[in-house]
Amino acid sequence: MLTIKRRGKEATREALATAIQALNQSEGVLVEVSLKWLVTQLEHLQRSSERFGEVDLDNLQQVALVMRRIARGVEAPPSRPSVSESTEPYALALIGSGSTAAYYLDTLGPAHDFSTTVVIGPRFSNPWIKERGQGISFINHTQRQIAMPSANVSAYGGNESFVNRTEFGLAADTLIRDSGCRWLTCAARRIEKHDDLYVITCGDGSKVKARKVIFAAGAGGLRTPPEVKDPSVKNRSRIVDMSTFIRDIVEGIPGRVVVWGSNAAIDAVAAAKIHGWEIAAWIYSSAPAWLPGTRYRSAPYELHKVPQVKYTGRTAIKIADDGKRLKVLNVNKTEASQVDYVVYGLGSEDLLKHKNEKGELLTHGMMDVTVLEGEDNLSPLLDTESVFLDRGTASAFLGWRNKSGTFQVFGLAAENHERMTEDAKSTPQRRIFNARRIDMNDPRVAALKCWLSGDVLTVGQLTYIRSAIRAANHYIPGSIEHRVDYSHADANALRVHLATKYPGLPECYASWFIKMIARTRGGLQSRLPHGFTEAQVQWLEGSLAQKEASILNQGPNTELDAVNWQWTLGTDLRNLVPPEGEEVREGLSKITRSKEHTKFALITAAKTIRDQTGGTITQVRTRKGKTEITLSLTPNHRNRS
Repeated sequence: MLTIKRRGKEATREALATAIQALNQSEGVLVEVSLKWLVTQLEHLQRSSERFGEVDLDNLQQVALVMRRIARGVEAPPSRPSVSESTEPYALALIGSGSTAAYYLDTLGPAHDFSTTVVIGPRFSNPWIKERGQGISFINHTQRQIAMPSANVSAYGGNESFVNRTEFGLAADTLIRDSGCRWLTCAARRIEKHDDLYVITCGDGSKVKARKVIFAAGAGGLRTPPEVKDPSVKNRSRIVDMSTFIRDIVEGIPGRVVVWGSNAAIDAVAAAKIHGWEIAAWIYSSAPAWLPGTRYRSAPYELHKVPQVKYTGRTAIKIADDGKRLKVLNVNKTEASQVDYVVYGLGSEDLLKHKNEKGELLTHGMMDVTVLEGEDNLSPLLDTESVFLDRGTASAFLGWRNKSGTFQVFGLAAENHERMTEDAKSTPQRRIFNARRIDMNDPRVAALKCWLSGDVLTVGQLTYIRSAIRAANHYIPGSIEHRVDYSHADANALRVHLATKYPGLPECYASWFIKMIARTRGGLQSRLPHGFTEAQVQWLEGSLAQKEASILNQGPNTELDAVNWQWTLGTDLRNLVPPEGEEVREGLSKITRSKEHTKFALITAAKTIRDQTGGTITQVRTRKGKTEITLSLTPNHRNRS
């Protein structure tokens, strides 16, 4: 419930929406700022059961609170028209409205009847738009690594061209909106299977029927330290998850912070460093796996130089009050004291968990046991058609599926999914089940990763997700005759490209060329974090054109010549690979005045003045892309900003 007033009198939603628009010009909190959309969000707030209270339009602080509440997302109230039980079932339902869902829709191709497809998930729910914040403005990947499949981006870019978070999230959101499918902007709560139909219950109580379901809803709830809910920890509000820290806290007045978590929390460490926070400790149970193309080992980040603490056993770490702040203990040793915030990134839960560790079915979980079609667990969805050629190993892991294949799971939801298997020590009287996720070193995962650039470690990363979905849908972009991404394309895409652009190249030459590409990619990933360089791509295309011309002019055309040719190509291609670290250094040299570099320089200068004068930093804010830092100095110095 929301009450809008001005000088004690009732005011309209339109008036509050206009006030929010004006405030957002300086604050930049909201991505969508159209008057119509804002009025709709305010209507939802007014009709909801949430007790927001009264807002005075002349009180900018209260207007700002409403703006930030809208930024977190507002679900439509239950009274909205629901989907009737008798509605004709959809052919396909996608659960989730983020990047994975966008990839899937994009790879259905122009022949798909999108009127038979429904997407279930809120608008602007893509975490790159707002949830993960802009304290770090980029995703650690380039367009060639994560752009929509239909864009078929083949141009090289290094870490100087990392993709902007908001722009990427909005592109995915726009693709879903413009696809022609129906978009129900509510959250799915339960999935059941009745005979040949899936019944999806939404958060507003409506039900959707579909013949096939793609689960692309991303991560489940965050794993949290127990102290978050422990009333004996008086300062527990200072224990926050990494997205909250990056989105709402890090760009304020810098303080002292402990970051808890390895790779899952690495963006929080980077955000703290770039915004001038003192990182008292970065604690983890397993050391971070550094992506070969990361900026985070280079200035101004240099995260490998941050104080790091490795612990053994989850229960070793304790968070306790330290006056008005916090302290962090590793068993009985204090690792950090007088900490303003403890920021955690400990991974997320499985959204599709259907039984607990005792083997008891969960009756209120997302996935009902009927979805499993009589099986104990979902099964791996594998590349059975050798799109990734297998290279003599296991078939590549794409995601999860039920027995009939009409329920499939991709993306971060696939990475988080836990198969429940009974422990050897289990007895009829005391049943014990173990939960196990797909390991990033599983041979089936490695079978796909060797077809990707070096900066891909896990199933839940965007580059992996995109390749898995392209393979599952046998997708070939419309521009394939003109260009191909030699760094990420699967065997099907490469073969179609060769057949259309180099039609005079015989099958045996094309086949050996594709094997050479896969072999070279997989063997040089640490030196090719973002894929083949521009020089390598030009050389590949020149070699293909030269060989085709030779064969058309009655040159050698035998299996033996094809084998020798591809071995020579592989050797020459490896000789063009930059030395270890050179590709990263070259990319960094092209970054002149990024938002992060400028902010770091300003914070560093302000802290130097503060330390020299004994003053304090009283305000840090960003307005219209410019950072302002206010210092309160001792009486012997003038105030500066």
